[in-house]
Amino acid sequence: MNHQNPIEVSQQFVEIGQQLYTLVTKGSTIARQSQQGWYQFVARLLTDGTVFDGVQRPLTEAVALYNQHQSPTVTLETVQYYLAAKVVRAVKLEPEALANQWYFICDGTEIPNPGDFITVHIFQEPVVAIRQGDGSMQVFLNVCPHRQCLVFERNGCIKGGKSELCPYHGWAFSEEGHCTNAPGANRGEFGEDFDLKDYSLRSFETRIDSNQGVFARLIANGDGDEPITTMPPADIQVKGQNIGVAIANLLQDVSPGYTEGIIPSLPEPIRLWIKIGYLGEQLKHVVAGIAQRQGLTAEAVLSSVSLECNTEPDPNRDLLLESVMRELRQALLMVEAETISFKLEDILDDIKQTQISDLCFGADGSSLSSSEATTDEPEQNRRIALPIWTYGDWDLFALEIEHLIAPTWQFVCHVNEIPQPHQYTWLDIVGERAYVIRSANGDLFAGKLKHIDGRKQGPDFEGPRDYGLDPIDIEVFYGFVFIRLLRQGPSLKEIWHQPGLLDPYNLEEMQPIGGSSGQYDISVEVDYKLLWENFLEDYHFPMMHKGLTLRFGVSSDCEGINGMIIPMRDPASPKLNPVERKYYDCAKTLARHDWEREKELQRFAAEHQFLPETLCYSAFCSMAAQEEMPMPFSLSVFPEHVQTFSIVPGGPRESRFHVRSYGHRMPPNAAEADVIKAAQLANIQLLAESLQEDIRVNYITQDSVSSQLFEKLGVFSIAEWDVAKFQEAVQMNIPVTSSPRKPPKIVNL
Repeated sequence: MNHQNPIEVSQQFVEIGQQLYTLVTKGSTIARQSQQGWYQFVARLLTDGTVFDGVQRPLTEAVALYNQHQSPTVTLETVQYYLAAKVVRAVKLEPEALANQWYFICDGTEIPNPGDFITVHIFQEPVVAIRQGDGSMQVFLNVCPHRQCLVFERNGCIKGGKSELCPYHGWAFSEEGHCTNAPGANRGEFGEDFDLKDYSLRSFETRIDSNQGVFARLIANGDGDEPITTMPPADIQVKGQNIGVAIANLLQDVSPGYTEGIIPSLPEPIRLWIKIGYLGEQLKHVVAGIAQRQGLTAEAVLSSVSLECNTEPDPNRDLLLESVMRELRQALLMVEAETISFKLEDILDDIKQTQISDLCFGADGSSLSSSEATTDEPEQNRRIALPIWTYGDWDLFALEIEHLIAPTWQFVCHVNEIPQPHQYTWLDIVGERAYVIRSANGDLFAGKLKHIDGRKQGPDFEGPRDYGLDPIDIEVFYGFVFIRLLRQGPSLKEIWHQPGLLDPYNLEEMQPIGGSSGQYDISVEVDYKLLWENFLEDYHFPMMHKGLTLRFGVSSDCEGINGMIIPMRDPASPKLNPVERKYYDCAKTLARHDWEREKELQRFAAEHQFLPETLCYSAFCSMAAQEEMPMPFSLSVFPEHVQTFSIVPGGPRESRFHVRSYGHRMPPNAAEADVIKAAQLANIQLLAESLQEDIRVNYITQDSVSSQLFEKLGVFSIAEWDVAKFQEAVQMNIPVTSSPRKPPKIVNL
């Protein structure tokens, strides 16, 4: 970014973030009062902006000032829609608040024909209304019982008795909400006890009033005779859309990090500035809430916070406070220090001076409430999934840092990225900056920043041997450098699955493939567990990655993707696009042996978990055994290069894809150099396209797991075995994640 007036621009967006918190609190209050008021509130967010009150004018000015110094520019509508989506995603009503109310879904004329459907959001609940074959109407919870993705998107029609396919794994559902097919079920891949009848969509009691308004009762605790008292908000529209439809579309369109959305991605600096303002204001209210409940000063509350990993039970900890503090630190680390004047100490000093009586407490000002705790024992069945409350939960995230993230090895770089003395790089993760430094004698050192406000200065090469950092664990594995925040646990060599497959590739000698195509980071507002579970299986490939499925022979009858060798399809499919065809042709040109030898190597690897030479027509993923360490990192090994893929947690709904590509250095005049480079570039482009496909579906899944009404536990196929092992490790390390409902209070284990 051009740094002319950067602090002025950032300051304005930070203030907008502070006001955004106020909007969330206001929206939560309105939502608890009525659907009508909530719809009016969101409509104003999306149209005239009057609900922004003091935000709209500075927002217009901030966008204009940003555009003076930045290219490409950003539109006011893009930022405004992002803020609106943040408000909608933050507002949640507990199930008891939804009981015995009739909620307006749509006008019957919006779906006039049999099979027509329309999707809306009722607060955090995604629902779909479908016109039945007999002309009646039925409303369902729009959450797939398999892995909790939305089934129906926007509006459309199920024609001729066909089914609608879930965009994630292709589970099929009829207009009556029945599950008609789960890919692999007919081959027994879900177990002998699996029955499609158990996986219908949840239906709601539905009525149509005299004006053709369609209403649904989401929770019925009475006798069912309650009259419809809600006024249909038919006059509340956005760009000619039913406001409930507009909200559903908004959530699909606003996906930071996803480049193909209708609403373009928000520039990362703006997103982070807004986040800093929002989290600073949220932290202020959380601290004030604790101080008020416990009769303490704000300074005393802040002084009691320790972000050092604590393995001893402490019922007095406030996990929400720790999580908000962590995510605020992470946002400050990630934003360019030159573009913002805010320091963490300044934010904390401001909170200490706040008069608690001046604050009103809202959505985030007190510990999150939830349904009553359950003491049901989880089924001792490895195929049963984590309950959806565990995705994006503030309180839980503090425990995840302590028991999953800090004890886990995190990828930083390759040794050849910092070959010279005093060269260094770093990783920002859960509010910590971890440096990897090449020392004067050639060794590698890892340490974390003691104070994040010192991030401008970096390591102190003139000072003590630890460079002014707190030392942390470091390990080099096949040339790849990992750090660990908590200095305990097994080495990578002890937990890696089938490392012998990597031996012939000489990974230690590889060099980074430069440029934005070979090395990039993408921030997404999704729980890191959802993202990693997506990567851990290929069951979704036929539905989501049709191009990848055309190139490689994906099989669903294997127990997970870790170490599974996936061969290229030969002969090539005639449906390959030009880039896919280019990669296939390059691979054939570079091959050093024929297909018979390739098959021999595949059989040898399956028997011995070792490869005597590299593969020429196949790829595989190599990672830690998830039951040993739930580590969100994988090496994708291809004939011409390898790609490291890691997911860096930043908050309960904040993650970053950290993607790097490496290949062997080729003499410029080597006969195969141009072909290898062409193969690398083609494959890297195709992998980036697949990642965008994953991001889109993970956003809509994150929104659907916010539902408070989904009661099932998902189920796994054989092809999702690594997901099951990952979730088993989560439950073993944090037992509360086995509870179907979030307990009223989560304490340290």
